[in-house]
Amino acid sequence: MRAFTRQKRFKFALSCFVVLAAVSLGWVGASATEGTLGLDGNGILRNMAAQFSGAQNLTGRVTVQLQKDGVSVAVTGDIKIKDWEQLRLDCKSDNPVIPTTIITDGELVAYYMPNSSKPRIAHDPSEIGFPLITDLALAAFTQLYETHVGDLLGEKEYLGRKVYMVQVQPEASQNLLWGKAMFWVDAQSWLPLRVTNLDTPLFSVEFRATDWEEDTQGHLVNLTGEIIDRGADRVVMVFDLHRYDGGTWFPKKVSLWDNGLEITQKFSDLKFNVSLPDELFYVEEFEILRTSLAKGAAFLASRNWEAAVKEYEKVVAIDPYNIAAHSNLGYAYVGIGDEAGAIAEFEQVIMLAPDDPLGYNNLAFIYIDNGIYLDRALEMAKKAVELSPANGAFRDTLGWGYYQLGEYQKAVEELTTALELMGEGERPWDKALVHYHLGMAYAAQKRWTSAEEQFKKALDLDPSLDAAKEGLKQLEKQQRVES
Repeated sequence: MRAFTRQKRFKFALSCFVVLAAVSLGWVGASATEGTLGLDGNGILRNMAAQFSGAQNLTGRVTVQLQKDGVSVAVTGDIKIKDWEQLRLDCKSDNPVIPTTIITDGELVAYYMPNSSKPRIAHDPSEIGFPLITDLALAAFTQLYETHVGDLLGEKEYLGRKVYMVQVQPEASQNLLWGKAMFWVDAQSWLPLRVTNLDTPLFSVEFRATDWEEDTQGHLVNLTGEIIDRGADRVVMVFDLHRYDGGTWFPKKVSLWDNGLEITQKFSDLKFNVSLPDELFYVEEFEILRTSLAKGAAFLASRNWEAAVKEYEKVVAIDPYNIAAHSNLGYAYVGIGDEAGAIAEFEQVIMLAPDDPLGYNNLAFIYIDNGIYLDRALEMAKKAVELSPANGAFRDTLGWGYYQLGEYQKAVEELTTALELMGEGERPWDKALVHYHLGMAYAAQKRWTSAEEQFKKALDLDPSLDAAKEGLKQLEKQQRVES
């Protein structure tokens, strides 16, 4: 059994539609090779990025309309965005299930519900949905001229305007989405009027402007565009971009559709480049969570089980839906011998994440190690392996289950596979446990030499593993009896 501390930095662009939002406004680097038109791709893409550089600190009003299955919900709020990552939305709604305030720092999200001073915590900013559609696009602009390489291929016309064709070089892009992307950049206003070749194994999309307005000098002042899911041949997002005072571009309206849900957001009273104090985005629970998660992980690594329990109990008290914290708390409970507590935590993991193998594996191991509910435990262990067949720890649990049921050859096969799958980065005491289990399976088959070898390997990795010491003692007794 092993518990995994999942430390994932939930930056923007996690969901398909979030990615699409960023695509729509041209997320690509601007280090480009020379072209043949007296310009180069580097300059064109840098000019394109500059059209959005003034919108990182802003305030305004947002009205959001959500519709699904004939049900409509409207929310109006004050929005504040700082440095593209921190966002605060103070909502006004008569609906008791709508939060009064939502705050995110780009990693964690705090929802303050009506009449509550304590927030609910989420770990995926894209769960906010409507306010971040735009914020995610803004976050993408910071990447525009930092990463990729492009070629200026030539000129064309699109919607009656001259555009420069800039293509990302596949060999320079680590991102599948941008591997062959072609940007059609307006030659006068430096806006992307079309983005093609946005293809990955999962989806194929295209952005294209559909209408525009210009001023007396021929510069664009309004732009309407859409994103098309080419696989389904349908429009999934429509937005209206407007050029505000100072040349800052920002959407006036964004609409998207997903599985029958329609979301429309409208912005007004926008002010850019404003000074926003950090206190507006401060959430005390964020600091507690980060501190306790870091301490808990360190205590687990040093096998200070009691201290780990205290830290993870703090986490789940603030963030009861934190799957990794429940899993690691269960692991720490095992360390202090509180098997009832461990069982409760692993059951919680299964309830929160029924398609995740970790809860099944860990709960199965508790049952198997205690020789209880073995048939049920074996089914859970098989499910974990089915969901993650290349995980050596899950194979160990299954193999140990076969051992407890007396199916020793199947145990040897699974435990051998478990060791083969475990890499050099495994914690030594985790790998030691597998060697011990394999030693027990060999001993059950009366393969004494192989069993002794596995017990010794276990003790080399974890000298404190008393079960392996006891296994060696039993082997010595057995060998004396037989001799």
